Amino acid sequence: MNLHLPGKYFMAGLLLIVTAAVLIIIAFVTNRGDITSAAVVISGMFCAVTGIFILTFSGGEPIDPWLVAVLPTQDLINICRIASDLGITGNTYFLPTPVTGESRVMLFNPVSTYQGGRVQSGDSFSLSGSKGLVTVPSCDPLIRDLEKRNTLPKTDNKDEITRLLRETISGMYEFTSRISTIWEENAVTVTFHDYRFIDGCQVIARESPRCCSMHPCVACSLCGSLISGTMDTVISLDRCSPDVSSQKVTAVFTLLRGPDRHP
Repeated sequence: MNLHLPGKYFMAGLLLIVTAAVLIIIAFVTNRGDITSAAVVISGMFCAVTGIFILTFSGGEPIDPWLVAVLPTQDLINICRIASDLGITGNTYFLPTPVTGESRVMLFNPVSTYQGGRVQSGDSFSLSGSKGLVTVPSCDPLIRDLEKRNTLPKTDNKDEITRLLRETISGMYEFTSRISTIWEENAVTVTFHDYRFIDGCQVIARESPRCCSMHPCVACSLCGSLISGTMDTVISLDRCSPDVSSQKVTAVFTLLRGPDRHP
C-alpha cells in the first residue's frame, strides 16, 4: 500500500515548530537567566511563528500536469473509434443554440459534408435533415462555469472575441501562458503557446491525428464553443496540430458562410 507523504512545505513548517520547541526547552532546562537564554527563547518563538505561517499557507502539492493531460485521452479516443465504426470520419462542427434549439453549443460530426441547416440534437441519426453524431463538447462544464460568473457576450467583433479567449483560456483557466489569433475572411487560427497539457495531445496524436479534429479536447473545444456561441455561427475545426518540442498547439477553425450562419 502506497502512503501519501506530506508536501515539502508542510515538512518545513513542521520542522520549524519542532526546532522552536527544542530551543525553548533548552532555555528553560539550562535556566541561565542571561542574554543568551533570552536570545534562544526569541529564536524559538521566531521559528514557531514562521512554522505556523508556512503550515497555514502550504496546502497540498500541485497535481502533476502530465496526469491531468492524460486522464481524458482514452475516452476521447474511444469516441473517435465509435464514430469511425459508424462511418463518420469528418471533422467536428460547433453548432450554436439557434441551429439545434439547445441551451448550449453542441458538437456535430456529419456522415457526409455538412452544408448547413438545423440539426436535431435529440436524435443523432434523424430521418430528416443532416445526419451525423451529435454530442456535448468536453468543455461544457467550463462553459457552464463561465455563464455563472459572467454573461458571455454576443458579438461579431474579432478583437472582443480574441480578448475573451485570452481571458478564459490563458487567464482564468491557465491552460497556456498566452494565445495568439490570426483572423481571415472565413477562418481563424488560434495558437496555444506553452500549452501545459501537451502530453495529452501527444498520446492522442499517436493513436490518430484525426482524433483532435473529430472530437477535440477541453481546451480546443472551449475555444471553438466560445467562438461559435458568441458569434452564433457554425464553425468547423479543420486542423489541430500539436508541437511537443515547442509545447505549442495550433487549431484552425472555419466559419460557415451562407444563410445558416445566423439561423
